[in-house]
Amino acid sequence: MRYWSSTPWASLEVSRQFIERDKMAMSAGKHLRLAIVAKSTGSLLGTCTLFEHVVQCRRAEVGFGLTPTAWGQGYVFEAVSKLLHFGFTEMNLNRVEADIDPRNGASAKSLARLGFMKEGHLRERWIVGNETSDSALYGLLHRDWIASSPG
Repeated sequence: MRYWSSTPWASLEVSRQFIERDKMAMSAGKHLRLAIVAKSTGSLLGTCTLFEHVVQCRRAEVGFGLTPTAWGQGYVFEAVSKLLHFGFTEMNLNRVEADIDPRNGASAKSLARLGFMKEGHLRERWIVGNETSDSALYGLLHRDWIASSPG
């Protein structure tokens, strides 16, 4: 959880509260969080999410998290590619945004591989616990996604 926008969860109750908030937000159509699982074992590896959906602007944010044992194996690319396909085709999104900690090189690399462009840098945007960090902002437009999609 090094680069999350919350401190590490200190109890099982905190995780239960997170799940309950997620269930309510998903039922209300405010976001879509999907599990990333290993096809071979069915083990949960992480999640990917479309959230902060602004219908009028046809915009949403994307987020993803993966257990360290699954890093560098293409899971984020595969899962987020499918999520983007859903967002651009079924949700009719025009734009998907990502906000990451600029020190998170792996996420920056994943976003670039998915076709996102770095569009900005906001200084000291987040304060999580006692740590202040910047934000690197990325965007992917529907037309750019179409142009880079195979077939």
